[in-house]
Amino acid sequence: MPEKAAKIETGFSGRHPGLWAAAFAVAMCAIAYGEYRGFLGGWRSLPFVAAAALLLIPLTKAANNRQAAAGALSPATRRYNRRMLIWSLAYVLCLGTAMTVRNYLAPEGALLWGIAILPSLPMIFFVWVLARYAVEEEDEYLRYRQTSAALIGLALVLLAGTLWGFLETFGVAPHVPAWWVVPVWAIGLGLGQMIMTSAERRTDRA
Repeated sequence: MPEKAAKIETGFSGRHPGLWAAAFAVAMCAIAYGEYRGFLGGWRSLPFVAAAALLLIPLTKAANNRQAAAGALSPATRRYNRRMLIWSLAYVLCLGTAMTVRNYLAPEGALLWGIAILPSLPMIFFVWVLARYAVEEEDEYLRYRQTSAALIGLALVLLAGTLWGFLETFGVAPHVPAWWVVPVWAIGLGLGQMIMTSAERRTDRA
């Protein structure tokens, strides 16, 4: 595995990445609640969404610090984290733009098709990031670790999608838009990384 980084950033970026992830999740839930209650919506939500998205920056730095302290921050991993940050910010920006245009301009025809597709465009970059990491990572263990975590995320998506699909088919659950796949996969990825870390600690104690 790669050697530990000689310099670890301190301050806010030195906190556990889980804290930043939780802060981001709470912020997004608060925004969703505000829109549901009518306090927010359309352009009024954009400053809050942008502020919440900025939490992804210290989250990425904290993840880098955590991986460096564990000796798991390879050059490919650092590039992967940076690219995932770019994707996340682009996704939030495209989604916010599309929702604002839809709510205030009431587009039709080609423009409506365009803004409907806009939030999906960053997904092309997202898939490329995953593929590039598998190619660029020279450390076989780190590649195995990330791949395993990604597969756990995929398993969560398959299980949740199948379960909810049948519940919806039999009329006992409401319809859920298909865009839920990405956040559920991301949650599964995080859980997968936690499982891998826990397994490593048990192995170290043995």
